[in-house]
Amino acid sequence: MTKGDESALHVRCFGQAVVQMRELRNITREQLAKKAKIKLAVLTSIEEGTIDGGDFGLKEICTLSAGMGITPYRLMLAYESKLKDVEKGNDGKA
Repeated sequence: MTKGDESALHVRCFGQAVVQMRELRNITREQLAKKAKIKLAVLTSIEEGTIDGGDFGLKEICTLSAGMGITPYRLMLAYESKLKDVEKGNDGKA
């Protein structure tokens, strides 16, 4: 796996974690974007795993978490779970 492929994998798994946490809380993308004070297009790109990893960081992780009423730690646990699913050969979408 190249460095670019690895980065894309991490971005995709993080996006899946955001979707999972958002859906568990019955929050729409629009609601989360408003609560987190980020553009809907940015949230959509994060969730779809199409955003460049350099375009978001700790600030966005914290604001997304706050918008969902969870800690950044909880969001990162969900991300780690998605990443482990992929490493086990599961696509992480189950």
